[in-house]
Amino acid sequence: MAGTGHSGSTLLGLLLGNHSSSFFCGEGNKSQYIGKENAPARKRFCKFCGADCPIWGELFLNPEQDLYEQLTQRIWRTQHQEKTLMIDSTSGAHWIRKQWNYLKLTTAQPYLVFLQRDGRAVVNSYRRKYPERDLTKIIQDWLENIHKAQALFDEFTGPKIIVHYEELATNTDEVLKRLCEFLNIAYEPEMINYGNREYHVLGGNNGTQYLVAQNKANAQDKFLGRMSSMNRQYYQGHKPEIVLDVRWQTELSEEQKTLFADLAGEINQSFEWNTAVN
Repeated sequence: MAGTGHSGSTLLGLLLGNHSSSFFCGEGNKSQYIGKENAPARKRFCKFCGADCPIWGELFLNPEQDLYEQLTQRIWRTQHQEKTLMIDSTSGAHWIRKQWNYLKLTTAQPYLVFLQRDGRAVVNSYRRKYPERDLTKIIQDWLENIHKAQALFDEFTGPKIIVHYEELATNTDEVLKRLCEFLNIAYEPEMINYGNREYHVLGGNNGTQYLVAQNKANAQDKFLGRMSSMNRQYYQGHKPEIVLDVRWQTELSEEQKTLFADLAGEINQSFEWNTAVN
């Protein structure tokens, strides 16, 4: 999934990962931390299972071999299940190019989803998570990542599609049907009930993952404990269904919105979502 962080990739990954033929690995680039004891546990272990994960636990990866092929073999050996579609929510262009080059040497068919979200929402999400960071720098980082994602999307020669987070959150069934057609898999209505599935993922958004695990043991320690107080309050009061997150409309000051418009307004035109808060 090309794009930037905080654009809804965890949500989309969980929804697609709820298909019977797919496996959502989370942010595949976090696999580089497996086995590195000095790395934070949140990076090198499954976010749901921890060190005892049947997929990621005790997995010794070959850095010179395609990650998805290794995961497919692991899933078959441990779960006795065949998964033909691997979902990776890593948005970094460098990582995607690296995996794309691996896949060129195999018979696998890579697909690219450019997941887009209003830049004001993305910037606000980073601002909320990292309040110590300069807002101008956050906006500039968003611009840089968008340029990289667009260049990758233009360069990619396989099947590719643009998906808007806001449309995914407000018209989920139709977006999933379109994505299933794009991925050449049959649409399964149960996909939307992503909270009913067991997942084994690296990285990803704590809030969205909390909604999956909130009724399970240690969910508060695993997910709520890693959030800011503002996010904890939001997700603890979150409705069980998919809800469009437009907190930027009320959390960004007029001065901050003006700064964003001055620095990134032109680029953001195709990303804008202007529906007022209900």
